[in-house]
Amino acid sequence: MAPRLAPVDRFPARTLPAMLVRSAERAGQRPFIHFLDPAAPDQPARVITFGAFAALTAQAVAYLQSAGVGPGDRVLLLAENTPEWQAFSLAAQALRAEPAGLFASLAPGPSQEIALRVAPKVVLVSGPGQWAKLAPAAGALASAGLRAVLAQAPLGAEASAGWPSGVRLTDTAEVLGDGAPTAAPGLLEALAAKVGEEDPFILLFTSGTTGRQKGVRLAQRTIVHAVDCGVAGVKTVETDLGLHLLPFGHVAGHDQFSLALAQGHALAMMSRREDLARALALRPTYLFSVPLIYDRIRTQALDAVSSRPAPVRALLTAALAAGARVRVDGSRRVGDRLLAALADALVGRRVRAALGGRVRGLFSGGAPASVPLFRFFEGLGLPYVELYGMTETAGMVSLNPFDGPRRAGSVGFPSPDHELRVSPEGELQVRGKLCMTGYLDAGDQEGSFTADGYYRTGDLARLEPDGSLTITGRQKHLMVLSTGKKVAPEPIEVAVAAMAPFQGAVLLGEGRPFVSLAVFVLQEELGRLAAHGRDAAEALLPKARAALEAFSEHEKPKKLLVIPGSPQDYPGLLTPTLKLKRDALLALLGPKVAALYA
Repeated sequence: MAPRLAPVDRFPARTLPAMLVRSAERAGQRPFIHFLDPAAPDQPARVITFGAFAALTAQAVAYLQSAGVGPGDRVLLLAENTPEWQAFSLAAQALRAEPAGLFASLAPGPSQEIALRVAPKVVLVSGPGQWAKLAPAAGALASAGLRAVLAQAPLGAEASAGWPSGVRLTDTAEVLGDGAPTAAPGLLEALAAKVGEEDPFILLFTSGTTGRQKGVRLAQRTIVHAVDCGVAGVKTVETDLGLHLLPFGHVAGHDQFSLALAQGHALAMMSRREDLARALALRPTYLFSVPLIYDRIRTQALDAVSSRPAPVRALLTAALAAGARVRVDGSRRVGDRLLAALADALVGRRVRAALGGRVRGLFSGGAPASVPLFRFFEGLGLPYVELYGMTETAGMVSLNPFDGPRRAGSVGFPSPDHELRVSPEGELQVRGKLCMTGYLDAGDQEGSFTADGYYRTGDLARLEPDGSLTITGRQKHLMVLSTGKKVAPEPIEVAVAAMAPFQGAVLLGEGRPFVSLAVFVLQEELGRLAAHGRDAAEALLPKARAALEAFSEHEKPKKLLVIPGSPQDYPGLLTPTLKLKRDALLALLGPKVAALYA
């Protein structure tokens, strides 16, 4: 078997607080965070140097100490991305306490339920909207040990009416603002030196696609090894400016932040999608996002091609296909190379300009990328680097190296810090430094590890002859048809969702004689079909099947169930990481699915 990612140069600091101290010492005056404040949309980005961020963290340490936070305590963070979010997270880590990060988009019910499980001593909220989620449980949280609430914006008079006794409320400006008291010299450095690799890094919660959100406890060693291997694969450098848009409720948001912190490169940080154009105007050198964002960029480019006159449209479509043949398949035909150059000039140039003009790579994680998405960007000479991991492995299992080789449908080469094996049932199992300490609740631990210590990922996988890894589906989602045939839904769903006009797809057919698809289709397309007197399900079925040319006949749908709009139009069906909740969708469609098979 070919070697995995190699060589991996280890960072000298082996905890995140120590990495912060080291970066502040060697690159203190270098810009670290360019923060796009949503409260000041007309203002330039707020620039924070590595030295200033370390000072900010030291002030957060002093505050948490005053609130009695120490080893074994927890700090809950329910807020949109800000530099202060990470300052308090790192401050908790320096005190060997455990920060717990929630998605800011989380609904009130789950927010309260998780907060009560976390039992924090201190809570950070961004403002009244986030506190309103926790307020009904404030008394119970106080009884469980809550002593202080930090708010980044005033909570208003309504909050004070039912404020729990014994819990102090502080504005973060009082702690971190210009007039706030500075921390004692050397405080952060002294504490960071005492943090060990098994001390807490962060407590994060799974997306909940199959039910209850599990609390994943990650130690310092997990993020340090993820950063070690991440740099070896993505090849970022100190002069990079990365676009940071993934929320801190998502492990990948921490991976990118920690990589930049350790290496000493800068980030353009945003907390809402509306600021994407502002962020791109800062001219980042790389992007890190879920495939959904890249799909939208591709769709915009293809829509622009579709708007051209028929002869130009045909030429550009052929040019894009030729670009993929040249750069992905290795074609050396003169005609392909000429057409690829045309695609670069007429499509690639515009895509690069829209991304700020300096992007040299697109990094993707959090969900599988479709083959057409990979071929589109690679065909334009923009490396599309897919990473694979999960919260339980600090977001890292494998990745396609920036300097190649990369292959569509592959999640690349495993990290050298994992031991990997595929069980007789096809499940990927991993063991090593990147694996979590365990789950927050003992009941979630049952069945998660094998007797010899391998974490059971639940993903179906195949190790290729060259040592790379291919994920073929989810073990829990594997469908068994009444004919006895087994079908992995994920590859089928990704392939169909990548083809216009589909916005998303969910495979149906458990216990049935054949598979069907529930597909999301924009209202405009449905209106167009209706205007021509066509039934949408019948008209779109051939397109869905055409997207599955490489699949077996029993994996192709015989019927469609059309859902108007896109998955984003149905918030109740989405996890905070924008994945569809399969069970919730099936519950919503119940009678329609039954009618489909009647």
